[in-house]
Amino acid sequence: MLKRDGAAALTVRAITDEAGCSTTGIYTHFGGKHGVIEAILLDGFESFDRALLPCYRADDLLGAGRAYRRWALDNPTHYLVMFGRAVPDFVPSAEAVARGHRSFDALIDAVARHGAVDPLAAAYNLYATVHGHVMLELVGMGPVDAGELERLYEAGLAAATIGLDGSSGKAR
Repeated sequence: MLKRDGAAALTVRAITDEAGCSTTGIYTHFGGKHGVIEAILLDGFESFDRALLPCYRADDLLGAGRAYRRWALDNPTHYLVMFGRAVPDFVPSAEAVARGHRSFDALIDAVARHGAVDPLAAAYNLYATVHGHVMLELVGMGPVDAGELERLYEAGLAAATIGLDGSSGKAR
């Protein structure tokens, strides 16, 4: 519903109509609209980590970067709730913010295993690169040709992993 109709259309009444349940159910289980959004965010991080953690464990940063993009393109609504403030008046709880930090910590750990002198800076640069590419693609601000989008993403990913994946920056 969020993907189809946008944040402005997301009300408890609309959610209950779509889900075929009562408003009482939404308030009982989620505490209201923001609770539903928080559940989407938390569910998104669980799914996101399932996609990326195998690559981190295999010390495959390029694979993790590719998994990041694939997951975002396959789950655009979750991605935009998690990373794009798709619902402008939603403020994540401390628990949700901590959950997001755990995902980022996994990236920092993976980058550290690659010998980065400053793992936080290297992870932040890598994240900013892939996030920027994905956001541009999701909101339609880049080339329309899928092959060109993939080529540009691979070039950005390669540049952001220079020295971290044992390569000279060329995507494998």
